[in-house]
Amino acid sequence: MAIVTITLNNKNFQLYCNSGEEEKLLFLANKLNEKISEIKAVNPAASFDLLLVIALLNAQSEITHLANKIETNSLQKNSQDEEKFAETLSTIAGYLENLVRKMEK
Repeated sequence: MAIVTITLNNKNFQLYCNSGEEEKLLFLANKLNEKISEIKAVNPAASFDLLLVIALLNAQSEITHLANKIETNSLQKNSQDEEKFAETLSTIAGYLENLVRKMEK
């Protein structure tokens, strides 16, 4: 375990993380701090708690949007795959029908 000090809105927090994940935690904390700063620029009177809530709601909104986009893309890909599979089956069926006709002659 490692202890990492992150800074959010000029406040320091010490967090435990797995060894080797310090840089990732610092990167994520920096991104969150950037979002908090953006929100604070628009709403300078907001408390730190409110800034965190708004930042996290925005992050959740982005996550939900991306999850929906991934699901939509996955469904479209599945539909395309099903169409290709149906075309392939149709082609195979045509070949088999021709083969049966030739064998009957």
